Parts: sequence; structure tokens; C-alpha cells
Amino acid sequence: MSQFFPKRKLSYSEIILIPETLLHLFIFRLKVSYQPSRKWMPKPSKASAEEIAADKMQTALLVVNIINGLETRTPWKNTCLVKALATRRMLQKRQINHKIHIGVAPKSNNDFDAHAWLSVGNEIILGGENLDGFHEISGFK
Repeated sequence: MSQFFPKRKLSYSEIILIPETLLHLFIFRLKVSYQPSRKWMPKPSKASAEEIAADKMQTALLVVNIINGLETRTPWKNTCLVKALATRRMLQKRQINHKIHIGVAPKSNNDFDAHAWLSVGNEIILGGENLDGFHEISGFK
């Protein structure tokens, strides 16, 4: 666990999120793999971003930190969509307004890359590391 959060021990609030996070990552991995998207994908939304209280943003960042920390520690592959859907479920439970964004970037040979990221308020908190070239095609509240 020393590599999970380098040079510090996990706080109680981080420890209690780990089982819930693993459960949601597992559930959404199965749903994305074996169910049609109409069963698990939220409804599209054009709503604009809302301001969010500092304590709720801190909670959202804690959830994302745990999601990212467990990403490579599961025996299944956690894609950006799986991580965004699991984070969405955990933020809904905590009544934190958020939005999942789905985007595409063109590649050669008439192919494209797809990516999902999640924002809270006006800030991208998950999956925003490499958005160059991606164009948002849909957003989900």
C-alpha cells in the first residue's frame, strides 16, 4: 500500500471508500462488457456546469483519488468509461452534481479514439490529462 498513496498512510475516509470503489468498478466493468449501453448509460444532458461548495469538491477529489489509485490494482481492465461511471455512481450517492463527457479524436485510416471524462462544476476531475484533439460529442448528468 505504500505505492498507493506515496509517503503517507491512508486516512480513515480513504480506507472506507476502497470497498465501495472496488464494487462499483467491478459492476460497471461487467455492465459495459455484457449489457447494451441503453441499460447503463445515463440520459444525455445539455445543462451547464454549476458552482460547487468547497467541501463537496474535496469529497469528489477524494473519490477520484481512490478510483485512480485502484485502477491498476484490479484484475480487470478499468477503462475511462468504467472509471467515469463508477465515479458518477459514487458522486450521486453523495449528492454532488457532476457531468460525464464523451468525446472522440480522429486517427488515421478513417478511425477514431473515444474517451470519457468527468467534471464537477467547471473543473475536470477525472480523465482530463490528455484531451488534446478530443471533441465532446455528448454529456450526461
